[in-house]
Amino acid sequence: MEALVALVILALLLLGLLAGLLAAIQYNLMNYIRDEARLLALECAENIRNTPFTNLVAGSVDCNANTTVSVNVPCGDIGTRVVTGQAEEIDRQVRNTSVRYRIGWDVNVAGDVAQVRIRVCWTYRNRNYTHTVTTLVGRAR
Repeated sequence: MEALVALVILALLLLGLLAGLLAAIQYNLMNYIRDEARLLALECAENIRNTPFTNLVAGSVDCNANTTVSVNVPCGDIGTRVVTGQAEEIDRQVRNTSVRYRIGWDVNVAGDVAQVRIRVCWTYRNRNYTHTVTTLVGRAR
């Protein structure tokens, strides 16, 4: 009888540890997904910094825009995307999960400097997330 009670207590402890382990795995996966969004935003910012200043068109594209276009390289043609109002979509494999990231931006031009705010949006487990990066681009003299 004592052994049976000990086994029941042990089983309850193991179930509690299993629930904690599953929660830790979920948080870890969410961090990987967020890190991939951060890397996409930084890659987009780098591509925008390499865009000629004259190609930067003032305007805004919401990352949750109704019209999207699938791309392999984020923000490679920012000027045309602002004009058409299309957000960019990139699918990435994060561990065993496929995540669709949507990229939008705001471009504000003031004189010889353009401020570009890049937003990466994604949905995971029916929750919406956003990561934002801001960069400046100056006119070359």
